[in-house]
Formats: sequence, C-alpha cells, structure tokens
Amino acid sequence: MAESSLSVGFPDLQKEVGFLIGYGRTPEKWGATKEAEIDGVVQSGVRRVYYPPAVNADTLGYEWSWLRPTETLDITSDEGDYDLPDDFGRLVGAIHYPADEHRDSIVIVSVGKLLAMRANSDRSGAPSFAAIRYKASTGAAGQRQEILFYPEPDADWTLSYEYEAYSGALSDDFPYPLGGMQLAELYIESCLAVAEQRINDESGKHTQQYQALLLDAIARDRKRGARLYGQMGHIESGEPEFRRGWTGSVYPLTYDGETI
Repeated sequence: MAESSLSVGFPDLQKEVGFLIGYGRTPEKWGATKEAEIDGVVQSGVRRVYYPPAVNADTLGYEWSWLRPTETLDITSDEGDYDLPDDFGRLVGAIHYPADEHRDSIVIVSVGKLLAMRANSDRSGAPSFAAIRYKASTGAAGQRQEILFYPEPDADWTLSYEYEAYSGALSDDFPYPLGGMQLAELYIESCLAVAEQRINDESGKHTQQYQALLLDAIARDRKRGARLYGQMGHIESGEPEFRRGWTGSVYPLTYDGETI
C-alpha cells in the first residue's frame, strides 16, 4: 500500500530542522556532527507527539488511539506463560476469547495473586485470570514482558487484546511516524519546537503552533474513541428479555419495538 503523498517522513523532518537552525536543507552538506544533532532533535520531536507533555488538563497523560493496536495470542494446552510483543507497553482493556466461545473476558490480577492461585491449586481449564510482569534483563536489550494465565490452559485458543505499543526511532528504513498524514504538521512543528528550545534556548512561535496543533489533534482523536452513543429509540416497556440456556450466537436485540 502506497504512503500518502501528504505524509512527512524522516528526511522531511530532518530538512525542516536543518533549515531552522541554519544548516540548510541539503543533508550532503551537513557532515556527521550536524546530522547527529539534527537527528537528536527529530527523534525528540517525534517522542513529544507520541507522548505529549501537559499543555492543559486535557493533554495530561493523553494516549492516542493509533498507539493501541489489537493483537492476538495463541495459547496452547499445558503452557501457562507467554512472551508479549517486543513493543508491548501495557494492556488496554480486557483479554477476550473468540466470539463463538461465549466466555467471559479474562480478568487481570496482580502477579502475587496469580502465583498464590497456582500455589493453592494446580488446576487446568479455560484461563479465567492473567497477570503481566517484566522479565529479568541484563540491559543488553530492552526489558520485555510476559503474561501468566490461570488455570493452565487445557486446550488451544486464540485470544485477542488491545495494548499500548512502543515505537522505534525514525530511520531511513523506517521513515514514517505513526498516526498518518493527518498529523504531518504536528510532527513538523513538534520538531521545530524542540529545535528552538534546544538550539536557540527559547520557546517561540513553533512551540505555540505545536501546542495549538496538539490540542486539535487530541480533540479529533477523541472522536475516534467514542464509546457512549446514548439512547437509540424510545424506552422499551416491560421487563428485559432473558433466555436461560440460549444457544444462538448472540441474544436477540430490539430497536423501537422490533427484533433486529
């Protein structure tokens, strides 16, 4: 799939920063020292988009929807511990069985509680609980995480979950920051804001523009993550319908008095 021609990539951000701090837009003329300086500014600018600083109460700790991919995990019989993806930051929401299993989501508990469950009873079956912990690391590579299940699986399942993903630095091989072309101007202004703060020791017009674009991007991203849709149609009269032992794929739903 071709990238949008309106997207900005690593070389574009480098040139914008190079021009602002007086090195020009021609990378061949920079030399290794200047290129390393520009690269540091660009990577910092990208990080400030991925994990925005607090501009006001609305941006404090904001998490982008596009940094929360959905992943699957294949669990197998007689295996209770699994490595999580290298870019795994933290779990968002619950862990789900396939829809046709009709099982409750897996409950996340503390590592201590899950280990106590295992010590108390060596059960197997469909996992109902899980805990996430960091694995030991020597520092030679980034620290990874793993997930532990209880009871120990007695069959094979493909689970699904959403998580906060870490992203690597931009490079010539991986030039495009996450979020798509709609955030192109935000990335540019973020990098230029870092440049004017770090190189020129000031917070000027680019810092102001970055903050304005950040607030706008957050407002747009919040629309993508809407969860509450409000009342649809009139309120149904009578008791809600519940069928014990219902074996269909889903319980029947009604809208405005009609079964859908």
